[in-house]
Amino acid sequence: GSSTIRRLARVSSAVMGKLEPLKAMDKKIELGKFMGSWYVLAHIPVFVEKNAWNAVETYKWDAANKRFGVHYKFNEAKADGKVSESEQRGYIHNYDTFTDLRVSPKLPLFGYTPLRLPYLICHLSDDYQTTIVGYPSRSYLWIMARTPTLPDAEYAKLIDKTKQMGYDPAQIRKVPQEPSSPAFAVPTAPVP
Repeated sequence: GSSTIRRLARVSSAVMGKLEPLKAMDKKIELGKFMGSWYVLAHIPVFVEKNAWNAVETYKWDAANKRFGVHYKFNEAKADGKVSESEQRGYIHNYDTFTDLRVSPKLPLFGYTPLRLPYLICHLSDDYQTTIVGYPSRSYLWIMARTPTLPDAEYAKLIDKTKQMGYDPAQIRKVPQEPSSPAFAVPTAPVP
C-alpha cells in the first residue's frame, strides 16, 4: 500500500544520502485524548532544553480559539536545578489527522511569535500512553510518555521507531526523570 511506497522512498533517499522530510503519521487521532501532561523521556533538544531534567509538557485545548496551549517545565542541568518554564500556542495544520501541528513560542518581553514551527506527531500508541514528536528536518525530536519512566524494552522500541523514521539514535539524549521532583507538580496549561 501507500505506507510501503513511502517506506521504499525513505530507504531509497537514505541510500542516496538524503532523507525525505519527516512526515506526521497519517492515522487520525483524537486531539482531546492527546491533551494533558506528557513526560519527555528523550529528545534531540532545542538549545534551551539541552540539559533538561524532569521535563514535562502539558497541553490544554482552547475551544474558543481552536488552538491549544503548551506549558513546558523542567529542571536545568540536575534533578533539583533551577526550574525553567515556557509557553507555546499550538495550531492544527491538518484537520484530517490532527497530527500535523504548528507551534508559536512565547518569548520574554515579546510575547507569542508569529512564527509557526512544524510539530509532527509521528507515532502515538493506541492507548495514548506514548508518543514521538518530530520535526521535518529531523533536527529535533521528543519521545514522551504519560509516566516518567518506561520499562527498558518499551523505551527501546520507541528508539527503534525513531531509527525507522530516519533519526540517528546516537543524537538522542535520554532525559533524566526523578519522580520525586517538584517539577512534576504540573500546572494545568493556561489557555493561550
